[in-house]
Amino acid sequence: MIDIGWEISQQDLFSGSVQGLIVAALAAGFVLIYRSTGVLNFAHAEIGSFGVALMAMLTFRYDVPYWLAFFLSIGAAAGFAMVTELVVVRRLFNSPRLVLFIATLGVAQLAVFAAIELPDVSRPGPFPLPPKLTAQEFRWEVTDHLRIGGRELLVVIVVPLVIVILALFLGRTRYGLAIRASAENADTGRLFGISVRRVSTMVWTIGGALAGVTLILLAPFRVSAADAGTASLGPGLLLRVLLVALIARMRSLWVTLIAGVGLGIFQRLFQGNVDRDIREAVDVIFFVAILVITVLIARRGTEDEGEWSLSPKVKAIPERLRRLWYIRNLPVFGFAALFGGLVLLGAFLTKNSNLYTWTRILGFALVALSVSMLTGWAGQLSLGQFAFAGVGGLTVVTLTESGDLPIPFDWWDWSFDLPWGVAMVIAVAVGMLTALIIGIPALRVKGLMLAVTTLAFAIAAMSWIFVQDVFTQGSTNTPKVVPPVWGPFDFTASRKSYFFLVLVLLALAVGLVAHLRKTGIGRMMIAVRDNEDMAAASTVSGSRIKLISFTLAGGLAALGGGLIITGEPTINPQVLFNANESVNVIAIAIIGGLGSIAGPLLGVLWVKGIPAIFGASDEVRLLTSGVGLLLLLMYFPGGIMQLLYKLRDFLLELADRRLADSDIVEPAPALTKPVPFTTQRSVELASGRPWLAVRDVQVHFGGKVAVDDVSIEVHQGELVGLIGSNGAGKSTLMNAVSGFVPFRGQVEVLGRDISRLPSYRRHRGGLGRGFQHARLYPDLTVREALMVAMEARDRSLLVPSLLGLPPSPGQERRKRSDVDNLMDFVGLGRYADHFIANLSTGTRRIVELASLLAVDAKVLLLDEPTGGVAQRESEAFGPLIRRIQAELDAAVVVIEHDMPLVMSISDRVYCLEAGAVISEGTPEEVRNDPLVIASYLGTDVRAIERSGKRTSTS
Repeated sequence: MIDIGWEISQQDLFSGSVQGLIVAALAAGFVLIYRSTGVLNFAHAEIGSFGVALMAMLTFRYDVPYWLAFFLSIGAAAGFAMVTELVVVRRLFNSPRLVLFIATLGVAQLAVFAAIELPDVSRPGPFPLPPKLTAQEFRWEVTDHLRIGGRELLVVIVVPLVIVILALFLGRTRYGLAIRASAENADTGRLFGISVRRVSTMVWTIGGALAGVTLILLAPFRVSAADAGTASLGPGLLLRVLLVALIARMRSLWVTLIAGVGLGIFQRLFQGNVDRDIREAVDVIFFVAILVITVLIARRGTEDEGEWSLSPKVKAIPERLRRLWYIRNLPVFGFAALFGGLVLLGAFLTKNSNLYTWTRILGFALVALSVSMLTGWAGQLSLGQFAFAGVGGLTVVTLTESGDLPIPFDWWDWSFDLPWGVAMVIAVAVGMLTALIIGIPALRVKGLMLAVTTLAFAIAAMSWIFVQDVFTQGSTNTPKVVPPVWGPFDFTASRKSYFFLVLVLLALAVGLVAHLRKTGIGRMMIAVRDNEDMAAASTVSGSRIKLISFTLAGGLAALGGGLIITGEPTINPQVLFNANESVNVIAIAIIGGLGSIAGPLLGVLWVKGIPAIFGASDEVRLLTSGVGLLLLLMYFPGGIMQLLYKLRDFLLELADRRLADSDIVEPAPALTKPVPFTTQRSVELASGRPWLAVRDVQVHFGGKVAVDDVSIEVHQGELVGLIGSNGAGKSTLMNAVSGFVPFRGQVEVLGRDISRLPSYRRHRGGLGRGFQHARLYPDLTVREALMVAMEARDRSLLVPSLLGLPPSPGQERRKRSDVDNLMDFVGLGRYADHFIANLSTGTRRIVELASLLAVDAKVLLLDEPTGGVAQRESEAFGPLIRRIQAELDAAVVVIEHDMPLVMSISDRVYCLEAGAVISEGTPEEVRNDPLVIASYLGTDVRAIERSGKRTSTS
């Protein structure tokens, strides 16, 4: 025995290594799939569990020999994974990785259903082992302090063998090399004839086989033969797999093996050397480790996961139809019908069991609403929303039924019991605070990694936090919460009265969230999700908006948790707030329509309501969760709301046909009206001092120099062109000035050094930015996009926006009026309610330029403002740029490949080559510079002449 504070025995080291090997093997399959396809396969363990159930059935029900059953079960798990890839993954192959990740949640439910539907194993006893290694026949006494059983020996032999075989396959075979090449660079692999989709199928099949092997080896430690088809191996296993995969940076199989063994040993030693009541705190330690690692990964940069929006696509309502009162109030009619139906349902329900079920359904709707807002609006995928619900619910228990709690402070009097309403308000606040604390570090990452982090929190909360004495008062079940009595309203009298209380609170929450979506806070959430760089250029702090989203969603989930726990006859926190419920509410939100207000209500009626009406058979649950989720993702990613919007569009077409064409109001031509508002920014700068000064700026990407000691100056009222071949570093230089890439050097705007400021603060200081692709915010309308830019002049405040208190209503009216005038000024009036995604490139460019007017910028950086625009339309951009410059009295830098345009509008021109300035001067001087001719314009005299064809538009 070695004594270094903790008791460390040979048996502990060996047992921990065995458990670690199992986790490592499971993580190896997880890493392999992610590295090759970019998908976090959350169905990985469930696919292995299907193999476990089949193994038990074959050996005990049909007496198939162990090793034959072993390989048949592994083959079945591999086949399940292969079918998943062919049917689901291949269909969604070009979708964002986040969409595929959510699809794996549906596949996981399918795998669980398949395992449950296998014939039952009625024979009692432990999970099968090879004949020579059963507990009765095998026990190896290695030393006085080390004994090896049959199940441990099986792991020690099989797992390293599987890892070696996998390594040899990847390193020595043609197929393995194809997998590695595709994982390193799929585009390069295609050039060499590698079929990326075939590689994906191979990888998923291998991953399924690994999952089958691993879970079959783990099953003798966790489940009996009779329970193999129904017993869950627990979310805690997933937590450990995720941690090991992250330690390996989702890449190295050998690091995965070492990390798994180390993790197993640490857990064994920790739980063997601490008091019983804190043994499960190891999950909290693992959560913190995951949080730290994901933040470190975020600092190094994460892979692009593509767009993140499953919001139902809505066509703009024609302006002439908006004058019809019943068209304007379509959403009101929809919500009236939805809540009216719920009122009638409550009136007709008589059994307490039915009222209990439907009250829980309403509570789930609140948690799903928080998911729809957080994920659908802010683009932050959280798998921990039911943990925040648990925080809220257990806070209500603690504050209303405190009893004699074991508080470790003698001076703290915890003997009072708060009224239910006060406890609910505090519970919502605690839920918001918890979300804020988790969100501050977690929101440094996004998408898939944020989902991993929040799931780790949900598992840690379920396994340890929620069973602390402060919540449970030292018993397995927490005390029951007594519903409130408010004057004449006694909600303890019947479950029906409490059902209506929850329904009223749900309606209020829906109203608040719907109102928030129409305010600047709601618009900024969508903007940050769609295009965080453009939002920063509109002076919006992406971090602030994400934290607001996370905090509000935590409060909504806590409200739902408080309402759910109040209606529970008995409370077991680990069952009630199981981490798997966080996955279920994601499915609810997506099935209903992620990002919509009514979607979570429709989703919960589908997922929870249909089983409540028609019975909770396995087939009904499958249709309303796993299969339903997959079908919607593959065919109707906007959920049920997408179908309703299609019906709405059909009705609008019918109404539109009844209106005469004479009712159409044509917009005013661009630039024929006076400027809608004047500048609010005063510039106090010494005469002759540049408004933009870039000095010795360097940008490095790894070992590559993208910008090399570039210095440029732009003065008041000056328009400077920035030219150069593709890859010369022009856009990178603009990104450095805007704060979107790290750099060395100094940048001054309006005499102020902004080199160390975040991007949104740079743009608040007078910087304006136009982007190369003019993507803007696909899921906002033109009016909403310009109102986001108006945040630079009149910033929205959270609490007034949420509650509709001053100054929010006045701000919204002013912004709408100013934006309407701005749209008339630039000729966008008829596009006001069109979504950005539906606009032509030229129209998006005009919206982007209008945003610069709204931001009130003084130094404009325009990156290819005519890129993607037809030649005829691009000719109008020269006068438009000059007009906007004059209105703002701004200094302008323009990157442009249209040489006639840039030479005709520029006062001076800089030419870049390989990240360095090779020429600077008037358009005429640069056009005739031999270095510019050689590197950019070329030696063709006709190209040089074309660059000077247009006359000045200034």
